[in-house]
Amino acid sequence: MTMATDTQTTPNEESNTSVLSDRQRERAKRVGFHGLLWSLIAIVLSPVLWMFVVSVNQIGFEAFIGDPVGWAANADLSGYYEVWTESDFPYWFRNSLIVSVGATVLSIIVCTFGAYSIGRLRFRGRKAMATFLLVTQMFPLILIAIPLFIVFRDLGLVNTLTGLMIAYVAFTLPFAIWMLRGFYENLPESLEEAAMIDGSTRFGAVLRVILPLSAPAIATTAIFTWVLAWNEFVFALVLINDSERQTLPPGMSEWVGQFALNWDMLMAGAISATIPLLVVFFLLQSYIVKGLAEGAVKS
Repeated sequence: MTMATDTQTTPNEESNTSVLSDRQRERAKRVGFHGLLWSLIAIVLSPVLWMFVVSVNQIGFEAFIGDPVGWAANADLSGYYEVWTESDFPYWFRNSLIVSVGATVLSIIVCTFGAYSIGRLRFRGRKAMATFLLVTQMFPLILIAIPLFIVFRDLGLVNTLTGLMIAYVAFTLPFAIWMLRGFYENLPESLEEAAMIDGSTRFGAVLRVILPLSAPAIATTAIFTWVLAWNEFVFALVLINDSERQTLPPGMSEWVGQFALNWDMLMAGAISATIPLLVVFFLLQSYIVKGLAEGAVKS
């Protein structure tokens, strides 16, 4: 005779099973999230890895995948040596640094007060002006490059770093104003009112109260403005004819020939031009995160 026994689960065992199941689900979610995150990072960094591999080895990325040991044995830095000693790359790098930093400083000075006026003051046409600034970003730069060249030629600003800097200010200013305007709109109006009650003028309230509070947003806007100026190609190509006064993007485009292309030299220049961007974002990433977060939260 076979005896059948019923298996019963106690409430404590059911609770423990539920807890383990929840933990397993949370762990699976974390593993999946981190797997997706690292996959996206690999996809984003793969072009940079490709540039680096080609810059130190003319064989190319295929050799790196097929024979990493052989690629490492054949790697050399001759491309970087040629870029920095046997070309005009140092002049281009210096010009890009001067023009982009100068344009960023001027643009931030103007856009700080422009964004404050649009975001804080109440006057007729304020919203239309903000919309106009946004619309200007929809037109391709080549559309205004030739008229700008004619104006700068008559003013004697063609083939000068000063003229290119002014063009970059005009190019980056609408973006900077629009980006900083959202932050000023979210600040409580009681800040200026309290300062003016204590006897300060509106300009004094802006200098002593608003600007210190908006430092992260200004830093974030300055970083993105500098990146725009650093990577700009069209204005530099049209307004600068002298190779020693050229900036990095149009200068490096001269290395792309009709029948020949020095890949290791071109990629070495691209890596060298990318390093300042990586350094800036790495050192100022906390300001970027804080500035974007503060600009996105409605007070």
